[in-house]
Amino acid sequence: MKNIIIFGAGLHSLTCIDAIEQQQRFKIIGIIDSQKEIGSSHEGYPVLGRQEDLVSIARKHSVTAGFIAIGDNWARKSISNEVLKLLPKFNFVNVIHPTAVFGKNVKLGKGTFVGAQCFISSHSKIGDYCLIHQKATLGLHNLIEDFSSISVGSITGGKVTVRKYSAITLGVIIHSRLEVGPHTVVGSGSIVTKSLPSMSICLGQPARVVRSRKEGEPYLKSG
Repeated sequence: MKNIIIFGAGLHSLTCIDAIEQQQRFKIIGIIDSQKEIGSSHEGYPVLGRQEDLVSIARKHSVTAGFIAIGDNWARKSISNEVLKLLPKFNFVNVIHPTAVFGKNVKLGKGTFVGAQCFISSHSKIGDYCLIHQKATLGLHNLIEDFSSISVGSITGGKVTVRKYSAITLGVIIHSRLEVGPHTVVGSGSIVTKSLPSMSICLGQPARVVRSRKEGEPYLKSG
């Protein structure tokens, strides 16, 4: 099995570690986290240090790959940038739960998570560093761009596009042939019946814009 490092020890990392263990393709050498005490344990794995320690950690443990186990889309972008500045050839792996189902000609980028019991229909494309959470269902010919996320139990129709850094939260339904603009958050339980603009927080049945948001504004309370 390929040795990897996990970046982040928050709530989302619990789901990622579980999927990695069940996937049985990677061996977790340890965790890099900005807050956990160095030398402590997280889910049975040692906290090896901080991000600025990555070069020495990678050299010591002969690790050239890892996974960013952080739920916030913008935070994943920031961490990937910092890691690649330190180690330009570092490889980000995909974490895919063995119960996930993929249709024909589905394409995945790098550093992407696909959770338990997800269904991704044929001819869909998932970009780099995306999160497709448990029991999410994506319709035919979906395009989920880099650093975006589809949360637990959400459903999209055919030919749906979710642009970069956008977050589709819990139990959202998106009708076919619609687009969610970049940096937009769709609130839990919303039903999207028309395309949504960029840089917005949208919610409701049907979903509507309730306020604008700034690039990089956190949308998760924790993890």
